[in-house]
Amino acid sequence: MITTLDYEENHLVAEALRRGYFSFKGDKIYYHLRVTKGYMLSDPEELVRAKVIAHLILVKAYAPSCMKTEVKVPRRTPNDWADVVIYEDKECKIPFLVVEAKREGIAAREKDQGIEQLFGNANSLRSKWGLFDSGDGSVLFDVLNYPPEEREQNRKGTRDSVPERFGRAPRYGLIAGDANADIKPVGAKVLEAKVRRAHSLIWAGGKRDPLTAFREWSKLILTKIEDEKSAKTGEPRQFQVGTNEDDVEIANRVHALFGEACAKNPDIFSGDEEINLPDDKITQVVSVLQDVSFMETDLDAIGRAFEFFFGSVFRGELGQYFTMRPLARFAVAMLNPTRNQKVIDITCGSGGFLLEAILQVWQKIDRDYAGRPLLVAQNKFEYSQNCVFGVEIHPTLAQICRINLLIHHDGNSNIEGDRSCLDSTFSNPVLARGEQFDLVVGNPPFGDKVKKGDKDQLGSNSFDNFEVARGCSEIASEHIIIERAVQMLVPGGRFALVVPDGVLNNQADSCVKLRRYLASVGVVEAVVSLPDFAFRTSGAQNTTSILFFRKFTQAEADSFMAAYQELGGAKEEILLDTGASALAGAISSLGHRVFFAEVDNIGYTTTGKLGSRNDLYCESDGLSIDEQDQAGTILGEYRAFLEGDASYVPEMQNCVVLAYEDVWRSHGSSRMDAKYHIFKAQEGMRSLAPGWVKKPLGQLMVRREERIHPEEHPDEYVTVISLGQDGKMRPREAGKGNNPPEWLGMYFENSSSSWYVVHAHDIVYSSIDLWKGCIGVACESFDGAIVTKEYPVYRLVDEEIDLEFLAALLRSDYYQRAFRAITTGHSNRRRTQQADFESVEIAYPVSKQEQKRLVAQLVSSKESLAKASASVRDAEEDFNEMINAGIKKGDA
Repeated sequence: MITTLDYEENHLVAEALRRGYFSFKGDKIYYHLRVTKGYMLSDPEELVRAKVIAHLILVKAYAPSCMKTEVKVPRRTPNDWADVVIYEDKECKIPFLVVEAKREGIAAREKDQGIEQLFGNANSLRSKWGLFDSGDGSVLFDVLNYPPEEREQNRKGTRDSVPERFGRAPRYGLIAGDANADIKPVGAKVLEAKVRRAHSLIWAGGKRDPLTAFREWSKLILTKIEDEKSAKTGEPRQFQVGTNEDDVEIANRVHALFGEACAKNPDIFSGDEEINLPDDKITQVVSVLQDVSFMETDLDAIGRAFEFFFGSVFRGELGQYFTMRPLARFAVAMLNPTRNQKVIDITCGSGGFLLEAILQVWQKIDRDYAGRPLLVAQNKFEYSQNCVFGVEIHPTLAQICRINLLIHHDGNSNIEGDRSCLDSTFSNPVLARGEQFDLVVGNPPFGDKVKKGDKDQLGSNSFDNFEVARGCSEIASEHIIIERAVQMLVPGGRFALVVPDGVLNNQADSCVKLRRYLASVGVVEAVVSLPDFAFRTSGAQNTTSILFFRKFTQAEADSFMAAYQELGGAKEEILLDTGASALAGAISSLGHRVFFAEVDNIGYTTTGKLGSRNDLYCESDGLSIDEQDQAGTILGEYRAFLEGDASYVPEMQNCVVLAYEDVWRSHGSSRMDAKYHIFKAQEGMRSLAPGWVKKPLGQLMVRREERIHPEEHPDEYVTVISLGQDGKMRPREAGKGNNPPEWLGMYFENSSSSWYVVHAHDIVYSSIDLWKGCIGVACESFDGAIVTKEYPVYRLVDEEIDLEFLAALLRSDYYQRAFRAITTGHSNRRRTQQADFESVEIAYPVSKQEQKRLVAQLVSSKESLAKASASVRDAEEDFNEMINAGIKKGDA
């Protein structure tokens, strides 16, 4: 008995099923032609008909829309039905080919009867051609040009002889190598518009999820590039829409071309990969991209075009895989790679950092070997072939990265896909041999936990091979990836990694341990703090910095360890508190200095739109970033720092250079964040005006920790404070969110929080949102109100300072910046530690009268604003009452 398996054994029928021309439902096979019809799939003749239809569509390029099955034949008695008819016109009124299908293995007499049946149907339908097919044999007849009784002279071969596309050869406008009729390079804006349009056609208003749409887009881009590389001079391009071509013919050609591309690029798509788009969609995309030459378009123009495109596509869920080009360009430029240095991105995502490395090294090759095109081409090929590597755990992103590199003229991308960088087993020979790299770049994922024994993340590796993870059951992904980056560096090698600020300033033991590890194996060369919005378009609310690090050479490592041990440090304790003092002393012996920068303008806006304001670096058309004068940029300052002597002082206010030992000792946790050290350095350089003094907050006020247990008085109401970013205290609204329906003591019975009393004139701040401005003074109406331990309460103990003046001072721009500098963590809930808060030094006039004078105008303005606000509210109420009264009179 014939089953679906018999159909699927034929490769053409299988392809027709995959592309949606055929389908199975129950015991029937359905043909989706001009009219969808289904027939019993167990019928032996049906199997032959399916093979014929698949051949006519996929080999002879006839559109399903011009084909019908079981067409009633006029003037035949009894009624007869043609198995398949192909029509020349879109309305299906002019028959071109009639098919008579019979089961395999029939006798000669049955074949003759079938041929007569074919001629009866073809002549009645006035078809030009007739095809008799019994599966194991077929005959094509010219019906139009011979007498009706002719059966020998009009034999024109088998089904393979059926004319393609009605015997009309398509005309093509794009001819390879023709100066006037070939594809052309385009500018960045045109290219971006085309690739964006191609993607939008595939995405189809959300019909396909973003990653699937991007994957199918990538397949067609690979096919387009294959056509650019393989088309012979004088021959038509395969990736184009010819005159009067049907969708099926274009799609057939594209599918075949994609198969060739897969065979040549097995690291991008495997040989069994298929384009999963309908024929009409393929045609639409081809028509958009057909006239563009990716291979001849300027590399930087391609980079700009795809940055705009990726910047909009890679958002939300996909945003974690995309780093805006200004950040990647800056990070690579700070490392200043050369053509002999091997670089790897250990979490390469879409490949932005690797593309920047290629672009910047190729620009140097163009400059260094100008006038020698063969040598330029050879050096560029050797660099991309032998020096650029990447690892990406997400298999689809690894494919996209390879496509991205291919688009940018890199023929061999060396991307290890479906593999974590933490693994110790790789398929790429260079990685498999455990070779190290001169440079490591990237934007590793953070916020996740890697658990001990996690095969997906660790592969054949284990925590025992990582200093920061040894003895742990789990570890933050960014911590262990940073150590992996160090492991992959050659002695003296450098990395540039985007890291969450918590790595640099959190006081948790794991973060301190990581910073000690880095100090024990190399030196921090620079830290550049990025604005809060740097990754906002991808949905991230984290604060980040770019960390630049250099691994010790072997001689440096030996010297450092000797210094550490001379100070009494035990090698096995170098990451522990017991080794901290000796570690600090060994750092002092280095005589190293660290470059810190804080930047607000990074080449794109808070919405991800590229802009002209960029303090990271300067670039202009015609000059590479290496050739451009970088004065007045962070990159320029860093280059001047590297070229200068020990007396170098940055010209930009948002940059400082500090001795590594001073940085290490400046805070008990050895924090390394730029915001903190820039503020502390600048604060130390400021002098006080005559009559002003400076004291730490811890000397002006003390923390009040008056515990209260509201549940002990279940029927009593309490006021719970809500502190806004404007510094104003308000009663927290009951019944809102997770708040109880009433602030009665009984609702605190099972509270997991500890509660504290606030008295009038106490100073309260939010340990989570102090950096947002959440600090204020309790007025009389909040005397006896309560807060959780997340809101530290302080009372003023120094009578030298006026409370109103202090309240205003703490909310001034200068001290809000100070609070931002001392916060720790990287999420939207950054914390201020009590010791850091109390160490902030407050400058103020000694004279209390002067303090009151300085704050008087501010207090007066606030009072006027309050009165004006009340007046507005009263006026609005009066207005509403008059309107209501007027409407009532009108109704009467």
